[in-house]
Amino acid sequence: MKTKPGLCNFVASETTKDKPAPRYIFLYARLGIHKYNMIQGTNLELHGIEKHNVFHKVPYSIYFVTAVAKDPAAGGSLVTFQTSFYEEVFGVKSLSCFIARPKPGPHEEDNAYNLWVQSDDEFEDKSELPEWPGENAFDDKKHYYVVKKLELRENDWIRVYLELAFLTAHLSIRSLDLSKVVITKVAVYTSDEDMALPNEKLNARNAIFYIKYEYCPNENEAHGCKPTRDGVAIVRRNMDKISGDITLSFQGDCNWRDTFL
Repeated sequence: MKTKPGLCNFVASETTKDKPAPRYIFLYARLGIHKYNMIQGTNLELHGIEKHNVFHKVPYSIYFVTAVAKDPAAGGSLVTFQTSFYEEVFGVKSLSCFIARPKPGPHEEDNAYNLWVQSDDEFEDKSELPEWPGENAFDDKKHYYVVKKLELRENDWIRVYLELAFLTAHLSIRSLDLSKVVITKVAVYTSDEDMALPNEKLNARNAIFYIKYEYCPNENEAHGCKPTRDGVAIVRRNMDKISGDITLSFQGDCNWRDTFL
């Protein structure tokens, strides 16, 4: 990894009952587990966070997260899970997961609290994200797939993508409640036309996810009842076919800041 200019800062944090991990660390851990599940065909689930370390070198950051994952296929047994991310923000935010693996050996103590090497044949897509497709674009079945509601429940990582994009677009707003974000529609685009079944596009290495959602804030004593707001998120996924590194890209700026205040 090339050295980048900027200020350096290293922060190490252990998770306790009185000091839970930030919500974005939970999302990063879930994304790392999602990457592992995609590659290994497993179904691990996040159980909690043990600790996380962050190295900041503006405008880049590297995250090291030690989590605990639950394996439903092994009777719900717990395993220590390690994942690391490289984050870069230049208008379009890129989040690359270069490590996602269980730590060897069983997880002996339940002290988690619930609350890159790039291959030569691929390159990181740093281009601007596309606009929302035209009105009839989703009729192109060769390239687009509209996700069914049942599939949204079965593929809860789609919500992880949305929540990461949503937080990125509204970093300056502290009162956001992610439980009030409701997905209303998801479409997936991929240039690969050789997939036997339409829903295989969900697992394409390189894909773009178009997500419509509603944000339903609580009543606020100072501002009264806040109306439901509609929003969209566009998330690009690239997975290196050799290293397995997964990179998500989403817009880091948002024109709707005042909408959610």
